[in-house]
Amino acid sequence: MLLTGLALFAIALLGGATIETLGNKAIKNLNLILAFGGSYIMGLLFLHLVPEAYSYGSSFNIAGVFILIGFLVQILLEYISMGLEHGHVHLDGHCKDHDHGKVLPWAAIISLCIHALLESMPLAEGADLASHVHTMGHIHVNVKPTMAIGSPLFIGLALHKTPVALVLMGLMKSTGTNAITRWGMLAMFGLMPLTGMWIYETIVSSSIEIPGGVGAFMAAVHGLVIGILLHVATTVLFETGEGHRFNLKKLGAVVIGLFIAYVTLG
Repeated sequence: MLLTGLALFAIALLGGATIETLGNKAIKNLNLILAFGGSYIMGLLFLHLVPEAYSYGSSFNIAGVFILIGFLVQILLEYISMGLEHGHVHLDGHCKDHDHGKVLPWAAIISLCIHALLESMPLAEGADLASHVHTMGHIHVNVKPTMAIGSPLFIGLALHKTPVALVLMGLMKSTGTNAITRWGMLAMFGLMPLTGMWIYETIVSSSIEIPGGVGAFMAAVHGLVIGILLHVATTVLFETGEGHRFNLKKLGAVVIGLFIAYVTLG
């Protein structure tokens, strides 16, 4: 878990370092990167995460309910963050729909951190967690060690986190924020996945009584993450260009992303 969290932390720092070094040149092909990442995440959802969520037994459709909840949660988070989760920002100090002026958008940064914390929670399902799961409510859950570093979810989040870290750092630079504050905020954002994994592991491996048992909790968390990523992926795919239009390059990026998802996850 620690290695996975540190890897995502390093990816966030890399995104920040890229725009610190290259400036606005770093976002030259941002739409292509977003289109590729969004299509891979879409494949990840339907080929891996959805079946995984429904593999946990429950008395009713917990996973489906929380997919809808996650979708709504992401709508709220995106409203607060002004679309940073899918690169919806200009690096001249102005978002497409909002004027930041020269004030650091604290609400947007906090929203982005909550987003990063929630979407990373299932990554705690590594080999170490399997041996620490308690039986809750007489329901035994076999935790499969498939969510560690290098897993499909890790790859999807890495593809997603890189451009997000890039635009977040670029946005902070555009508001005139000093380097110490910029890197501090980016480090906080980068540590959110590890925090989310720690919270998830603490709950699952504890003896806390959860209604429906640990299986229901896992199904709920997976559903929540699916709903969040579904909103992000669909938004990215529909907003890959000006006027919400595709061109051949972006269409190619989407096809490649879906093809890689199918080959690696199908």
